[in-house]
Amino acid sequence: MIRIKICGLTSKEDIHLCASAGVDALGFVVEYPIPVPWNLERKTALQLMASVPPFVTSVIVVGDDPDEVLAITDMLRPNVVQLHGREPLDTTERLITKLKSLGVQVIKALRFSVRRGELNYDISDPVAACRSLADAGVDGVVLDSMTDSRPAGTGKSFDWKIARLIRDEVNTPVILAGGLNAENVRRAISEVRPYGVDVITGVESPIGKKDPSKVKEFIKEARWGYYESLNQWSHSPE
Repeated sequence: MIRIKICGLTSKEDIHLCASAGVDALGFVVEYPIPVPWNLERKTALQLMASVPPFVTSVIVVGDDPDEVLAITDMLRPNVVQLHGREPLDTTERLITKLKSLGVQVIKALRFSVRRGELNYDISDPVAACRSLADAGVDGVVLDSMTDSRPAGTGKSFDWKIARLIRDEVNTPVILAGGLNAENVRRAISEVRPYGVDVITGVESPIGKKDPSKVKEFIKEARWGYYESLNQWSHSPE
């Protein structure tokens, strides 16, 4: 089954909307070092996360400063920590060990920079980076897009062939993000075969506010995309 995460929750109303629609995980951006529309102070995040219902996974999205990441995690105790900054690989590997000692799972974002139609890697060799992260015990990798103005939530897709290559070459769950919406998520699932999909701006109107119809349509299309692809996958070589 494809797993669906909706990120950038900022209100109890939107938490209820997404959980009622059948999402698997909810993401809370907490004290992110670069200004983004979904940023929460840790105390606010704690209050919101208390309203997440049972069997829905809570994910905090944090980045960069290892000490702050650990302090935020220790206070909030989410199910999963998503490292979404420019943490070097060696720092990430050390953080994985420390975060797991707090009883949480860890996923790491690798970002693909979209500029003037060109694609640049946030990390020079993403396949090698994912292998190193897998060896370090990471629980999954998020493949996302970034622009000069925004580190995530760009609404822009990157080349899914890269995501499929990582999915085929690395033995760790791949979560596809970056520019997903109800119009393209079926094709994304067919082409990449990810463990999960992650969406933020594709289910919002305006930015920062979840749109009920977009949320429901995205989840429906992702579920149908998975089921439609089962037969295709069963006849495709791994």
